[in-house]
Amino acid sequence: MKSVTAAIRMIFLTLFTASCAVQSEQEVERIIFHEVKAPLPGAIQADPHRLRVGDSLLVKFANNPELNIEGPVRPDGKFALALIGEVPAAGLTVAELRSSISGHFKRFISETRYGETLKEGDDLQIRFVFNPELNQVITVRTDGNISMPLIGDIQAAGLRPTDLRKNLLKAYARHLKNPDITVLVGGLVTRKIFADESFISVHLTKPADRLIFVGGEVQRPRSLRLEGKLTALQAIMEAGGVKETADLSQVVVLRTGPYEQGQWIKTNLTHPLAGKDVLHDIDLKDGDILVVPMSGIARLNLWIKQYIRDVMPLDSRFNISSIIYDSGSRGR
Repeated sequence: MKSVTAAIRMIFLTLFTASCAVQSEQEVERIIFHEVKAPLPGAIQADPHRLRVGDSLLVKFANNPELNIEGPVRPDGKFALALIGEVPAAGLTVAELRSSISGHFKRFISETRYGETLKEGDDLQIRFVFNPELNQVITVRTDGNISMPLIGDIQAAGLRPTDLRKNLLKAYARHLKNPDITVLVGGLVTRKIFADESFISVHLTKPADRLIFVGGEVQRPRSLRLEGKLTALQAIMEAGGVKETADLSQVVVLRTGPYEQGQWIKTNLTHPLAGKDVLHDIDLKDGDILVVPMSGIARLNLWIKQYIRDVMPLDSRFNISSIIYDSGSRGR
């Protein structure tokens, strides 16, 4: 009998050694995922960045530096500018925001004629080429008029400097022979705003923090800063990996779309780990919430703990299997 047992042991040892030899001959197993295609030649055309709450912006006006402003996109998704006030910014690309700012300023100028006409308090220099004794440095009064020698009051507010010059030439033609007048605006006069897109630039100086959140059956539930590309498995590894109670076949990603619509994504991450369906390891986006659920047996164990062990006054010497067995015996 002992000889038979020894022979069986030798057979198993031989088979085990042979299987190890076969595995060692394979060395490294490589799998090529044909569903993943190489990018086309040339620069990668990435989706443009859409502005988010907290993004810091610098808006510059080439010919109107007094309107330059730097600041964040506010929690309500708007960005504040001089003269025109708030404009929507969150959800737009930089190019779209620049176009929007240009349109807002053009409407403002059209409605108010800002920077094109004289107004109360503007400083003017009226110069007579052939009659310098009539030169005046003058301010537009509260009634919108200016006082000039020989002709008295004449309206200035609401007129362009060129229109005021025409009116002065017409008025002085009754007093002077061939008058030649120049109207110069002072430093306090509102400058013309160049509102075309070509004169406006929008710069993203500092993007808001991009975060994802990893929870459920991971070792260290946490938020992660999203810098560049991050996949679901990479995020789980950053969170310390999964617990023994985790079910990687039912990982859920909660996502908010560009228009605040909710998205629910379920993916099986056991497939990429097994060398197939690598596309199941999805790329994460800003604001994603990744949840690794409990496995079925882990949920059962938790249910037993919460609703049986923690509720029923059982002696520590008893276990669940003995209770079930005893109840079954009594039924017979």
